[in-house]
Amino acid sequence: MRKNWAASWRINRLPGFVLLIFLAACAGGEASTPPPTLTLIPAIITDTPSPAPPTATRAALPGPGDVVTAGPADEETPESDPVAAELVQLAQRRLGDILDLPTRRIRVVEVRPVRWPDSSLGCPLPGQTYTAVQIDGYRIVLLAGEREYIFHTDFDHALPCDAANEQLPEAE
Repeated sequence: MRKNWAASWRINRLPGFVLLIFLAACAGGEASTPPPTLTLIPAIITDTPSPAPPTATRAALPGPGDVVTAGPADEETPESDPVAAELVQLAQRRLGDILDLPTRRIRVVEVRPVRWPDSSLGCPLPGQTYTAVQIDGYRIVLLAGEREYIFHTDFDHALPCDAANEQLPEAE
């Protein structure tokens, strides 16, 4: 009988003994490892300047007879008129899309503030009627290759205007 009692004691106590060794190994070992630290990816520095933040105020428009001439496409229109600069960029992008050209290949020839006499923005289409309302905007002339392109704008749109359809308001 002793043999059976000894065998059963070993079998019954074996799971408790294994559990005790497991707990001792967990408690007596190294402290828990801290979570891995995150490594930030450094910023990539490029040669291209970041765009200037948009300004919240609109500058006063130059008079209708004033002409603003800009140099190459990478030179912006005068900072005194951020609205004109934004519309020039819009016209350059639009012409670039039409001609499938990058905007850096499109040069600014002239930017002139204009008060359009109706909603055609000085570029009426035959057979269309337009609302007679004074609209402030710009006449923008761009150069791509050897050809000049004319755009008429209000404060939201830049419309390509064919020189044959162009109607400039009379000087005040």
